[in-house]
Amino acid sequence: MTIRAGGPLDGIVTLTAITEGHGRTLVEASWTQDGDARKDSLEVPTYEAARIIAREVADELAAGRVPDLTRD
Repeated sequence: MTIRAGGPLDGIVTLTAITEGHGRTLVEASWTQDGDARKDSLEVPTYEAARIIAREVADELAAGRVPDLTRD
């Protein structure tokens, strides 16, 4: 799944299933900041958790804020 967040950072968030990880999902965000391409990612245990995080990240990017994909 891909979410085009847009906004001033022209962000995109993708969700990718990881078959080797037995149901884990990769959340990956990419954006442009000060003319430089940036990207960050996070592996989560379930697709449902990934969807929630992806929506939060997309909202941050749309608002022009750099997302923080580190989770406790």
